[in-house]
Amino acid sequence: MGFSFHVQGRPEVDSDLCTGCGQCVAICPDQIYTLENRKARPGQGVFLGCIACGHCVAVCPVGAIAVTGRGMTADDRRPLPDPASRATAESLENLLLARRSIRKYQDREVEREKLDRILAAAAAAPMGIPPSDVHVLVFSNRQQVRAFTAASMEAFRRMNRMLGSWIFKLLSLRTSKAEKEIMRDFIAPLMRALVEYYDAGEDIYTYNAPAALLFHHGPHGDKSEIAIAATYAMLAAESLGLGSCMIGSSEAFNHDSMLKQHYGIPKEHKVGMALLIGYPAVKFHHALHRRLGSVRFAE
Repeated sequence: MGFSFHVQGRPEVDSDLCTGCGQCVAICPDQIYTLENRKARPGQGVFLGCIACGHCVAVCPVGAIAVTGRGMTADDRRPLPDPASRATAESLENLLLARRSIRKYQDREVEREKLDRILAAAAAAPMGIPPSDVHVLVFSNRQQVRAFTAASMEAFRRMNRMLGSWIFKLLSLRTSKAEKEIMRDFIAPLMRALVEYYDAGEDIYTYNAPAALLFHHGPHGDKSEIAIAATYAMLAAESLGLGSCMIGSSEAFNHDSMLKQHYGIPKEHKVGMALLIGYPAVKFHHALHRRLGSVRFAE
């Protein structure tokens, strides 16, 4: 279902199971629950009402609560993984340190089972307010990725022509200095280079990857949610022995309605990025230390 502020989740409490512990009352961000005669009772809340965040379901020790609506079903509750089976800080740090952006792939397709696990990891990413408005277009084999690359190059050709038109120069009057510099010094040269290399027989856009995920969000979604979901997918791929590479230039498709229409992406949706996935063709022997732009602890 799509996002709506007017649709609420429907919490239900099994009174026979409820022990009146009050955990749902304490955890609900909208104060949906109250205790009456030592039993939890759902109400209307104080702001948006039930948004189906599922906190009450997750915190109830006896499984007395179910929430439906806003993309959630009564069957969505799962056993919490045993702490011993979860990633430790050290194993997570090692995964992050080992990850590299992969642009050379083996001539081998990615198994559907692994793609499904990657998508499941992306679905577990945090969102602003449920339900998620992040959508994924899956290119599950090299033939599909190549077709997407060819269609993308045609879109870039159209954009390159637009960049030299008076329309773009007029629109650029409303952009900031930094945005103009990014367009002039990075985006425009990049799109020209992508097309030139492609015409010369070299793919420096999707790198002949065997699989790709194209992330886009609806009108109530946010660009940051796409970045987080794609990051979850990227780390899941790394944990499965696969390599990946984020392609941010896919955002350019927001200016090309023909490509969005070709792939059934609603015109009001915003494309965020593509994630290339495949088995790495090269082996790395060293990790690299990375730094943030700055870190300062507030006083």
